[in-house]
Amino acid sequence: MTLQIGRLKLFIISVIVLFIIFFAPNLRMLMVGKQAQGTVFKLSAFTAGEHNSRVNFIAEDKKEYRFEVNSNVVGQSKVIYDPNNPEDAYLFNFMNFVLEKIIFSLLAAIPSTIFVFFFLKKNQYLFINLKRFKVSKGLKKWTESDEDAFKQLLNTPLTYPVQPFEYSYLHYHDSKFTNILINVTLQNLYIHKQIEITNKLVQVNKTDDKQKPRPFVSLGPNYTPNNSLTTIEKELLSLFENSDSLRLHEIRIKLQQKFGPEFDKFHIEIVKPFIDQSTLFTQGKPNEFGKLVHSEIASRISFIDKHLDDLLHDHLVDFSKLLATMNECWLFIPTETFDKIKAVIIQRKDEIPTDILYKIGSGYAKISIH
Repeated sequence: MTLQIGRLKLFIISVIVLFIIFFAPNLRMLMVGKQAQGTVFKLSAFTAGEHNSRVNFIAEDKKEYRFEVNSNVVGQSKVIYDPNNPEDAYLFNFMNFVLEKIIFSLLAAIPSTIFVFFFLKKNQYLFINLKRFKVSKGLKKWTESDEDAFKQLLNTPLTYPVQPFEYSYLHYHDSKFTNILINVTLQNLYIHKQIEITNKLVQVNKTDDKQKPRPFVSLGPNYTPNNSLTTIEKELLSLFENSDSLRLHEIRIKLQQKFGPEFDKFHIEIVKPFIDQSTLFTQGKPNEFGKLVHSEIASRISFIDKHLDDLLHDHLVDFSKLLATMNECWLFIPTETFDKIKAVIIQRKDEIPTDILYKIGSGYAKISIH
């Protein structure tokens, strides 16, 4: 049997192990220790060494014992000690018995965290062969449970046909991220040919002698004024109705002129009314149904990110079907991961349905107002 442990699990395990190591003496003391009343004396600057206080207490053998600690306590305080070795004793309070160990554990966790995240790269796993007790690392291996999870995702349709801009608000649900909602909506409009991008040669700076290619955005071949589009999409498409084409910075300027530097009015006047009518939200926040829809997309993105190499190399056709079920919310796959997907799908285009091939090939075009 071989265990597979990813970075996050390895980090959690290392932190738990550190806490166990640091707290093992305390746990043992709780099980075998006896309590006594002690007296805490502050040591003078001349007699203090590594510690600022001395504690005296009488153990059950009627002998007096003493130990030194760093503590702000003065006077009477409870002591817990090992009856078989009364010199092994602690001040029995939160500060000295618990908090100190927590602080030392967290300090030790810092180098442990650095080691874990440098030792294992993204999507790498630690493999522990329990029979041979052999330890190695590498990319995650496809298991039967992975196969079952993949089939489950592939054969389970989304509860609700969530649009990318809806998922954006489910994910962030904050007006500060309105620019991301705008970017992903423009990207989705491009995928569906509501807008198109044409590179044109322009003189970028007056001092430049040569012209350089820059993207211009205009209405696409699938655009018609009577499309059943949302108010968010219609508002963005209206930017191009009286313009042959716009540079990306011109789109941003037009939006800022109408909705403010941070697009606050776009959120108040366009996004919020739409969100208030959606079944995914209650009072502007994702409701239980919205959280369910968000988790369905998030679980697919997480699975893709973790199993990317196996999906691309051994399950590409079914993987493309999974992408097709996500209603273009694959736009939220991390850019690095998506670039790998796009490169392999274009390389093996003969195996992929034309529709998803076009959409993935159009994904992450340079449409960003920031």
